[in-house]
Amino acid sequence: MGATNSSSTPGVVYTRGWIVDWMLDLAGYTANCEAPLATRLIIEPSCGTGSFLTRIVARLCRNSRLHHIPWHALHDSVRAYDIDRHSIDDARESIADVLDRHGCPYEIRDALLDSWLHVDDFLLSQALPQADYIIGNPPYIRASKIDKSLKPLYIDSCPSMTAGTDLYVGFFDKSLDLLRKGGKLCFICADRWLQNQYGARLRDRVSHCTNLSTLIRLHGIDAFADSVDAYPAIMLLTKEQIHSLPAGRRGKTLQFVNCNSNFTADSIPNLLEDLQAPAAVSRDNYDIDVLPQIANPASPLPLGSSVDIDFILQAQNLPSLEESGVQLGIGIATGCDGVFVVDDPTIAEPDRLLPLFYMRDYRRNNMDKQRWLVNPWNADGSLINLVDYPKMRNYLTSNAERLKKRHIARKNESAWYRTIDKVNYDLLDHDLLLFPDLACYPEPVLSHGRYPHHNCYWIRSDQWDLRVLGGLLSSDITKRYIDCMGVKMRGGTLRFQAQYLRLLHVPPPESISLNAAKNLAEAFVENDAKKATYYATLAYKEAME
Repeated sequence: MGATNSSSTPGVVYTRGWIVDWMLDLAGYTANCEAPLATRLIIEPSCGTGSFLTRIVARLCRNSRLHHIPWHALHDSVRAYDIDRHSIDDARESIADVLDRHGCPYEIRDALLDSWLHVDDFLLSQALPQADYIIGNPPYIRASKIDKSLKPLYIDSCPSMTAGTDLYVGFFDKSLDLLRKGGKLCFICADRWLQNQYGARLRDRVSHCTNLSTLIRLHGIDAFADSVDAYPAIMLLTKEQIHSLPAGRRGKTLQFVNCNSNFTADSIPNLLEDLQAPAAVSRDNYDIDVLPQIANPASPLPLGSSVDIDFILQAQNLPSLEESGVQLGIGIATGCDGVFVVDDPTIAEPDRLLPLFYMRDYRRNNMDKQRWLVNPWNADGSLINLVDYPKMRNYLTSNAERLKKRHIARKNESAWYRTIDKVNYDLLDHDLLLFPDLACYPEPVLSHGRYPHHNCYWIRSDQWDLRVLGGLLSSDITKRYIDCMGVKMRGGTLRFQAQYLRLLHVPPPESISLNAAKNLAEAFVENDAKKATYYATLAYKEAME
């Protein structure tokens, strides 16, 4: 949203001008459009200071001159909204300059600006018109940062939103309400809704009423004036009733574009031309793959090369990781690591200290550093009585003020010394495979006797030799799976969360030949990803034949 300069306003990330022009071209909002743009309404739902609007209005002016449309006929051609009065004022000045340059008479100019620009909350407004185009950069505000007084109103207004949904999902939801049949929605924002659990409702809605025709991932490209954590993507959707189409037109395809760091504004003409034909294309600065659209809204949409997607779809016939005999979970969240995670074993009684596996220590080759979890839980899931443990009581009491400020403590004042999660005693005497939450490659670690901290996910199994499973999961196949099915962070970092690990389908342990199992175990112990990939590929091939 907004202009090309930086902003400190929460959720505001300004889009570069050449990206805006690209999106307008992709949606077909062009100055040389054969149909008069004046007869079609375009909405910018979060206009900021006007980077989209200035280009929209410039194209509208040129197109209207081409079609001999008078100025007074443009009142219902544009609508722009923002909740910030100062941003609207700045946008008004910028658009006034555009109209002046195109010769719009002064008295008509101000009337147009009054008609086009509105200080309003797009998600809550009850007086929004139907539109032919909705284009922009919705504000990116995480669910936990949304104004608490507004969140229930947003959820009530936007059925795809939940308490855990980031704000931009509401802008998709509201926009789908406003699009006329055949209307185009083009946003640049995170594409997490296609693969996160919180996007299931929006995926369901899109699968029923919209054609998601194009998704362009901008990996390594400075699309915004400021850096963002997640990769941005440009998404083009067209409003239509997919499920009312003839059977032969169902199962439509998505053109998935992966841009690399060599992509520039000069690459756009070739890309737009390649998108005219639904075919796979590989160029120096981007790749196009033709993929299935949303089929099962409850599951993430696989996004990647057609070769990887074909493999993933074939592997669906194999058992999921959990079905193969695996349990998954996340390490313990304490709510106050500064108190509950210690490096001094004299702080509490020995039986109240659990040796802790701290993934950051492992990745920094600092496993000689021992950390302990101050454990307030009995094996039956009840809290200990602090009276029975005077050393631990003294330690926790000295930190009581800090602990009692936590939300979990305020909910139950008598349990002020609890950790957020309980200790799972079943993990204490088992080998565990541990995955770091964030990594560029799958790097499972075999651990025994150390309880996992919340910065890693654990796997345990009575059916698998965990060294064999470790070799299988450290292969490039796992990387490709998570890359296609999970959210990526800036720098290509993958998230090996339980929600994505559960999507893995693997050969059942009994189907893996003795030779492949032996070599997978060796590859894991030797940390040989190339060897692991070779024998994992063999194991998958044998299981799928």
